Amino acid sequence: MTETSPTKMVSTLPSPRVSRRRLFQSGAVLAGAALGSRIPGAMALEGPQPGSPPCGLDALGRDLHGRLIRPGEPGFLVAAWPNNGRWADVTPLAIAMCVDDHDVRKCIDWARQETKPFAVRCGGHNYAGFSTTPGLLIDVKPMATIDFRTDGLVTIGAGASNQDMADAFRATGLAVPSGRCPTVGISGLTLGGGWGFSATRNGLTCDALRATDAVTADGKLHRGIAATGDDQLLFWAARGGGGGNFAVHTSFTYEPHPVYDVTVFNIVWPARHQIELMLDLQDIQLNHPHLISTRSKLVPTTGGKVTRDRLGVQTLGQFFGPPAQLRALLDRPLSRSKPIVAEINGMNYWSARDYLVTDDPIGLYDIRSSYVAGHLRGDAIDTMMAWMEKWPGGSLLQQNMGILFAAGGKVKDIKPTDTAYVHRDSDFILEMEASWSPLDTPDTVRRQLAWLTEYFAAMQAYVRPQSYVNFPSRDLPNWLKAYYGENVDKLCAVKRQYDPDNVFKFPQSIPLTPPA
Repeated sequence: MTETSPTKMVSTLPSPRVSRRRLFQSGAVLAGAALGSRIPGAMALEGPQPGSPPCGLDALGRDLHGRLIRPGEPGFLVAAWPNNGRWADVTPLAIAMCVDDHDVRKCIDWARQETKPFAVRCGGHNYAGFSTTPGLLIDVKPMATIDFRTDGLVTIGAGASNQDMADAFRATGLAVPSGRCPTVGISGLTLGGGWGFSATRNGLTCDALRATDAVTADGKLHRGIAATGDDQLLFWAARGGGGGNFAVHTSFTYEPHPVYDVTVFNIVWPARHQIELMLDLQDIQLNHPHLISTRSKLVPTTGGKVTRDRLGVQTLGQFFGPPAQLRALLDRPLSRSKPIVAEINGMNYWSARDYLVTDDPIGLYDIRSSYVAGHLRGDAIDTMMAWMEKWPGGSLLQQNMGILFAAGGKVKDIKPTDTAYVHRDSDFILEMEASWSPLDTPDTVRRQLAWLTEYFAAMQAYVRPQSYVNFPSRDLPNWLKAYYGENVDKLCAVKRQYDPDNVFKFPQSIPLTPPA
């Protein structure tokens, strides 16, 4: 174990953010959260029972430097609310708002001594609800300090969000590759890999990681976990091995990259030539993988029943060059069909980030993802549209029924086994989603979930048998292999070394031994 350098140049302490929209939705979602909600047995074994004693919570509360919030206390419902409202009816026994390493260590020690379940949360964006628990919720959100060091690196507290990073980096001329949703936490983003619109140019978030501090299952704080030294296996796992599997990370040290002016674009075509346009956009991405980053999708142009004559094409993204050069690259799709919207604007890097920002997904939803090597072929796109037409209906316009995220370029410069993120040979992430609101009946939700499962299964003939761990699904078949591929055995070895008692356990946690 080594100590990280204490020498700093600039220090900022962003305060945790809860938007008015999030506050509003926390009430609305709680009313409808039971739709599709469930707690698997592994999470419920040690859940709180009505009328049970505090089980040492008073002592834990006294030991914390931060605050222990219990049900019924001010702020509890806001602190407990997850991004995916499907899991909003899971009530933690208590929420530990950790302000430092000491608090995290106390929480892990308490969970082991009391044999209680726990979950770790930063942004609360685990789509499958794995950052929610009926036990102790260890929330590192208050640990959001961002320190720029004299050696050119930057150390970021585990509770920082994408927005915290944007606020701190904006005036520096530097950035760490990160995502577009402002409330996503840096911890989960990094530990799962970290896709964003800079990935094809500058790599994943985890590719910029140079060191991390973490509390392991024995309650020990490991400082300066890096590619060399005693904890190099844990560092390998921290780059794509998923959150909550081996330790609670308390800080991350990155090597930032310089930023320059870029071009952002948002282009929407009417419901014509969909297959040709989607193939055109893939060609552009594949032929210029380091220059452009696209998020292209088929999207209904109106609510109600989905039909092909109401499925438009949209591409959104970032180009690392001037607008005129981008227009030349887009000549074929722009000539093929006149777009409804054609926004192509040059701007500085951080203004571009603001243009591309989104809080999507949020509310009540389920997600599936796959990886694509090379093109998603025309027959695959045709199959996608056929399944979109089979959508069973609901109260919300389905804006994310089929999305292709560019995931190649710089990401492919690292070998699949050099980090835990195994999907280095892929070019796109295919993501599909079903979303609903409290207006939708339980039967409508069941039909949407069944549709999504069947749609995902139908697409497997065209994609790789891999899924992005930061787009998790509880219903994903063979999830361990899908998330981690050829890295499963090594991840299990890391688990045996750092968590031999399987303290960090949830329905899709890394097991001690690979399945037969």
